[in-house]
Amino acid sequence: ITEEEEKESVKKSKFTERAKAKIQHMSLTRALYQHLHSAIGQGRGLVDLDENQLDLGLAFPGKDMVQQMMSFVYRSKSKGYNPAQFPQIERSVLEAYNGTLRRFGLVDFDDLLDMANQLLDNAEVLQEIRNEFPYLLVDEFQDFNRLQTQLVLKLQVGVGRVTAVGDLKQSIFEFRGATCEENYHIFLEQFIDAQVEGRALGAMETLTTNYRSHKSIVDLSNIVALDTVDEKDTQLRRLLTPSTALDTAPVVPVTVWNTRDIRDEAATISSRIKAILDKGDCLASDIAVISRCLNFGSYKPTGAIETELLRKGIPFVVRGGHSALKSKRMQLFMALVRIIANPDDDIAAEYCLDELVQNIGP
Repeated sequence: ITEEEEKESVKKSKFTERAKAKIQHMSLTRALYQHLHSAIGQGRGLVDLDENQLDLGLAFPGKDMVQQMMSFVYRSKSKGYNPAQFPQIERSVLEAYNGTLRRFGLVDFDDLLDMANQLLDNAEVLQEIRNEFPYLLVDEFQDFNRLQTQLVLKLQVGVGRVTAVGDLKQSIFEFRGATCEENYHIFLEQFIDAQVEGRALGAMETLTTNYRSHKSIVDLSNIVALDTVDEKDTQLRRLLTPSTALDTAPVVPVTVWNTRDIRDEAATISSRIKAILDKGDCLASDIAVISRCLNFGSYKPTGAIETELLRKGIPFVVRGGHSALKSKRMQLFMALVRIIANPDDDIAAEYCLDELVQNIGP
């Protein structure tokens, strides 16, 4: 076999593998869709969606409707909401999702929590679990959702052998269904402030030393934290004990920028980095741009920052996530550019055909 024939054989093999994967994906999608029609769509569910009797845009406006629908599903289930609580459109989506899972014998994470709560409604089961696990330690309590908090209550209300570790100021998962303030109100009422025979049931220990950050960052976080809780909520405000840095922590100035939009933000960050590098104060590898999320709806901070860094010729790497420049859209664009630069680039040509031309292949 010649070298050219070997290359052609490898190319066909890769193409066949992708074709098989697509067929399998289509078969699974078709099976899911048929189930939604037969099992869920009796006047609600996907029958309505398919026949356009429901305008999904009314409940889920925006470009990425599927992402919004799934976000709604996750938030609703994490808070223990019943589909019957919602209007027809939202109820249909939630029922279709749950019905599909049951059809294929699947449960998601929130189903596990909900089923555990239902199991503990049985007095005998609850007592057996309490006997086996008399003590409970909860970490990252500020990130618990309603279902998780209910489990803690069922296992320890009236017992009180529970320790919860958390920080009200570090609550960042509300978009995933975390109910931080509600969690702390319940815990304080049930385990800390509750009175048993004239004595407080529990106690609270505050850890105030920050071992991670410069003093200036700690001081700034103390100021910002004061605005995270309503002034009238005295129960929670007592949790906002100011943090202190180590005595050896250096004091580094903190600058807060107010920018017009995402592009202005990216331009400001990249310009500041370039100014530091031009002075020769440090290497590019000594600088970090820390972002909590790579893609949050229409707000894609890292994509704009990457573009500005490229524009200014600043080298960088993305860690802990995917580079915006490696998105499917950008990869397709780069493949087109490669074909223009080199018409003999078979790999780029095959990629473009696969993505842009339907019903092509063996």
